Amino acid sequence: MPYIGNVSPFESVGTSELKDGSVTTAKIVDNAVTTAKITDGSVTAAKINSAVALGGPSLGTNSVIRTNSKVIDENITFTGNENGSSVGPITVASGRVITVASGSTWVVL
Repeated sequence: MPYIGNVSPFESVGTSELKDGSVTTAKIVDNAVTTAKITDGSVTAAKINSAVALGGPSLGTNSVIRTNSKVIDENITFTGNENGSSVGPITVASGRVITVASGSTWVVL
C-alpha cells in the first residue's frame, strides 16, 4: 500500500499536515481527486505551478472572451496531430518560425 509520508492514502489529512512538495503526482492514485472532493475556492491560479498551462488569457465573467497576443515571439511547431487558431492580425517576430506539418491546420481569423 503506498503512503504519503506516514499517512495512508485512505486516511484523512488536514492541509496543515501537508508540506509543500510532499504530495507528488506519483503518490496520487488514479481517481483519488475528483471535482466532488475539491471545495470551492480551494484551488486558485496562485496555487498552481506556473509551468501548468491554464485556459489562457481571457476577459469577462467566466472568461467569455478568449484573447491572444498580437505577436508570436517563439518558434512553434504543429506536429501533424493538432490544429490551432489565432485571431489576427498576427505578427511573427524576426527570426521566429511557425511550422505547420502535414495533417495540422493553423487558421488566423
